Amino acid sequence: MSLLDLILTPFYLLAIYLFAKNTVNKNIENKPYYKYYIPGLFTKLFGGFCVCLIYTFYYKGGDTTNFFNTDLAMLKLLIKSPSTFFSIMGGDFSDENHLMFDNDTGYPFYWYDHHTFFVVRLTTLICLLGLKSYLTTTLLLAWFCFSGLWKIFCLFSEFFPSLTKQFAIAIFYVPSVAFWGSGLLKDTITLSAICWFTYSFYKCFIKMDSFFKNFIYLVIAAYLIISIKAYILYALLPGAFLWFTFASLGNIQNRIIRGFVAPFLLMGGSLSVFLLLQQLSTEMGKFSVNSILERAVITQQDLVKDYYGGTTFDIGKFDANIPSMLSKAPIAILSGLFRPFLWESSNPVMVFSALENSVIIVFTIMTILKLKIFYFITLLKKSPVLIYSFSFAVCFAFSVGISTPNFGSLVRYRIPSIPFFLISLILLRYYYDEKIRKQALKEETKEEDRLASKERFQIT
Repeated sequence: MSLLDLILTPFYLLAIYLFAKNTVNKNIENKPYYKYYIPGLFTKLFGGFCVCLIYTFYYKGGDTTNFFNTDLAMLKLLIKSPSTFFSIMGGDFSDENHLMFDNDTGYPFYWYDHHTFFVVRLTTLICLLGLKSYLTTTLLLAWFCFSGLWKIFCLFSEFFPSLTKQFAIAIFYVPSVAFWGSGLLKDTITLSAICWFTYSFYKCFIKMDSFFKNFIYLVIAAYLIISIKAYILYALLPGAFLWFTFASLGNIQNRIIRGFVAPFLLMGGSLSVFLLLQQLSTEMGKFSVNSILERAVITQQDLVKDYYGGTTFDIGKFDANIPSMLSKAPIAILSGLFRPFLWESSNPVMVFSALENSVIIVFTIMTILKLKIFYFITLLKKSPVLIYSFSFAVCFAFSVGISTPNFGSLVRYRIPSIPFFLISLILLRYYYDEKIRKQALKEETKEEDRLASKERFQIT
């Protein structure tokens, strides 16, 4: 961070605010939930600002500063050799291109990790828009990626208008999501892409609205996910399949026909998802299912070594096969959703995460006690979008918990699961309250009918 950051930041913030204010003015009359647009956006911008401060003054560098320094190196290369710059932006990572970097341009980080360097290829252009300022580049990326969070907020708010406040808290105001999902990091982009994927999938295959436009958004979101963290797609697809299946069954009014069609739809959909995952495994090389299983075992065993200084946890040994990993599912999901606990915190950043986790744990326990296990299972089937949210949150928490036994990484990697998990709890409580309200109304109606019948009998 430099004097340039302090000079440019107020102007960029003003421009973002004016754009946001104009967006709200256009929509607030017909969509009252737009009152959360500016608070949600500036919460994300504040999160990005905090990431810059923490990585500059507390961590003294890290991924976000490495990305930014590589962006600067790329922009200097643009002046030195435009043809090489555009060749790299097009995905050419040849040794000849790498040799074009020197002491004057600076050297790129992550050159040999093409999935990580994909973030550089995206953020280099944003860095140019930010006039090579670390802070403004971060704020611009946070602003662009806020679009995904806003889309998912709009989606749920249109489904459940009475719950917009709760959704705003779950999506915009959870501290770890606002912090780790707003910096110059992979997670900022992938979180937005997950939200865009969810929104576009609903528009394409559930609502069938503006199919061509939304299918393009869906493809772009999937491409970003595959290019940066391909394993996320494995957590998204099962939930998307269940969402589509139950939404399709819900459109069949006749119960007999619905019962007849359901097994075929479930089997056909399961087979389709399986074949798609198999095809993706073939195409994605090191991100194939087998490769991911093997790397999860290696990473897990490596990170629990003593030389990581007590910032790790051990869920036990497992082999690189699905049955062995599934045996660790309960503790992996628990870790992915709720750890670190307060007594596991070893630094100030982890303490904040543990305090947040404590609130989520309490909210989860209160929801389970309120619903009881029976209601929890039956209410989960009330809404296809609820099934999607819950299944994605659990699948993603499992994938992170099974492969990331390092608290420093865990608190960052797990953030996509948090909004969807909290939304699931909010919807479960909503459906339970609706069920209780309808039961009370039904009992009240019965009592009124009984009293009316008794009164008629007495008059007779």
